[in-house]
Amino acid sequence: MNHNFVLVPARAGSKGLINKNLTEVHGKTLTNRSITHARKIVDDKQIILSTDSEDIVLEAANFFKIKSYDLELNNLTDFGPFKVHFRDSSLSSDNSFISEVIFSVRNLILGAGKSLNVICLLQPTSPFRSSKDLSLIKKIVETSCTNSSVVSVCSVKDMHPARMYRLNTDSSLVELGGFTEFRYNRRQDLPELYIRDGGFYIIGDSLIVEKLQYSSNPMSLIRSFPWSINIDGREDLIIAKAVEKFEVKDDPNEH
Repeated sequence: MNHNFVLVPARAGSKGLINKNLTEVHGKTLTNRSITHARKIVDDKQIILSTDSEDIVLEAANFFKIKSYDLELNNLTDFGPFKVHFRDSSLSSDNSFISEVIFSVRNLILGAGKSLNVICLLQPTSPFRSSKDLSLIKKIVETSCTNSSVVSVCSVKDMHPARMYRLNTDSSLVELGGFTEFRYNRRQDLPELYIRDGGFYIIGDSLIVEKLQYSSNPMSLIRSFPWSINIDGREDLIIAKAVEKFEVKDDPNEH
């Protein structure tokens, strides 16, 4: 039987924002918000929290009222209704790639006698996800195959490459190539371009085997502010906390 899983990666370390994955937005930690989102996509038994932090595990246990659990390093262990991938430092350093974590989880899933179509990656850095988008992702996951690739994106808006420059050593600017004809266009006249916003990744097993997070031409889920907020540093967190609850009332965490 094929299985689809949701993976919530939440390591302890973060250069941009200390204890980022334990930071709260609207009264809930970023990690717990993503686990709540995961429960709208798959059954609890198909949710995996991957972390190297006992503090993150304890906070999740308290929030979801999980009374007892045992952690086993570099394995999938039962964590109440979910599973925990308690990883070692080789998968948790600043130089570790998320693709390596996904690949490790994939091998553990297969080692448990299950087969795999896709893993849906929900990064805690994306605090807001709408019920509408979660329902759509659930349908996509349920009908996905092993070569599926879906990413969520948002418009670059004013941060368009037609307005970008490289900096020379003498502090002079050099225009980026490829958008010369649009250099003097008004913002509303620039060609629409998109950037990954980190909210959703659906990754087919054929990509996971190659340690890829997405294909060269993935399908897209387009989101806009405030849903597209991606918390990397302090400024992003300030913006997320400034979002009014009514603006994201369709998020399951706001109920």
